[in-house]
Amino acid sequence: MKKNINEVKKVIRVALYIRVSTEEQAKRGYSIESQNTKLIEYSKEKGYQVVDIYIDEGKSARTKLSNRKELLRLLDDVENDKFDRIIIWRLDRWFRNVADFYRVQDILDKYDVDWECTDEDYNTTTSNGRLYLNIKLSIAQNESDQTSDRIKFNFENMVKNKRPISGALPIGYMIAGKKKDKRVVKDPNLEQMAIDMFDKFEETLSLRATTLYLHDNYPQRPIAYESVKSHLKNSLYYGCYRDVENYCEPYITKERHKKIYDLIMKNHKKNNKSTHLFIFSGLIRCYDCKTRMSGSTAKRKHANGEIIKYGTYKCCRHFLDCRCSNNHTINENKLENWLLENFIKELNNYTIKIEEIEEKQIIKNNKKKLEDLNSRLDRLNDLYIDGRITKEKYDKEYLDIQNKIKENKKDDNINKTRDLSKYKKILNNNNVLDLYSKLDPENKRKFWFEYIDYITQDEEKGFIIFFK
Repeated sequence: MKKNINEVKKVIRVALYIRVSTEEQAKRGYSIESQNTKLIEYSKEKGYQVVDIYIDEGKSARTKLSNRKELLRLLDDVENDKFDRIIIWRLDRWFRNVADFYRVQDILDKYDVDWECTDEDYNTTTSNGRLYLNIKLSIAQNESDQTSDRIKFNFENMVKNKRPISGALPIGYMIAGKKKDKRVVKDPNLEQMAIDMFDKFEETLSLRATTLYLHDNYPQRPIAYESVKSHLKNSLYYGCYRDVENYCEPYITKERHKKIYDLIMKNHKKNNKSTHLFIFSGLIRCYDCKTRMSGSTAKRKHANGEIIKYGTYKCCRHFLDCRCSNNHTINENKLENWLLENFIKELNNYTIKIEEIEEKQIIKNNKKKLEDLNSRLDRLNDLYIDGRITKEKYDKEYLDIQNKIKENKKDDNINKTRDLSKYKKILNNNNVLDLYSKLDPENKRKFWFEYIDYITQDEEKGFIIFFK
């Protein structure tokens, strides 16, 4: 007997969320593989459709939401209606912080997405259920806080006894000794590099020049621009760590360190005083490493003696990562003038190209549909000749196939997949660029971001526009 259509249950789309910290995976066996297997088997038993799996590896439950990248991706997909439910192993895989939990729960409630645990039973639909959940989270948060306090206490004792608590040390230092006798000492292989780093900065007063100098003279130990900045400010170099004096053998005096620290912070404040609004910030990508280029201000002296300030864009990874070869800067004014001269032409070429591609794809799809319908018609004829279907059934299906063939051949059967109306509106408006000149910088920025995904350069340094 056929089931009533109303009795057919909706397939629930689910997302599997897995979190494991490095410590848990090593000590307790909360491996990604075991959680993954458990969640998949559970979903199969329940008849759920697994849409995606989100894995935050090496993240503790206390990790900030902004640093749990897979959780953030999951929340983006919540807003895009990619699934109906989230499956987790246990509540502590989800959160151990009451505030963070309810911050995320508000988003889930807004988009009607619920969650459930495979090994624990929670109910958030009643006031009692939410109260129990709140108590459970509070207990978990308290346990996590106590663990954190114990670790902090142990670390403080280790530092007082001048023992290292981390293997991450700035250039010029290393850990030596065995077990409880371990100490932070100077690294003979990189000692000169550390000395040169301080000397070069005091000579040039430039982080950029210091970074490039170290790249050129110590290629065996690449160092990033931000790392140089961080190292120069590190109190370990004058022998102090977490307010414990004489923690290790110093490279410089405390007075020299303070002088260098003040110079770095002075330059930092000076560089952050710019009030220039960068029209193309976040819109330009480096042609080499593909990262977004950042804006900065530059100045030049006009013939009449006037100092003119203007915006420029450069790839910071050229200084942060020696593998990026792009040391060129882009003048904001020149880029804007180039866009005003070429935007309409490039946009027109883009719309024509998209329409041609879609037309070819539609023709290809319609051809495939027509081949399928003709194959279906051949099979129908064979069935009728073999006497396996009645004439009435043959006539009915034959007519249905013929109607679909006719519909497939009609021009109005072509459906465009891209909406190009906003681009064509610009192309049909001859005054749009004249109106652009009357906009303030903020609205100029909004105009370009409305139509352009990003801009880059080819090998000859010519600009290339990628439209949205």
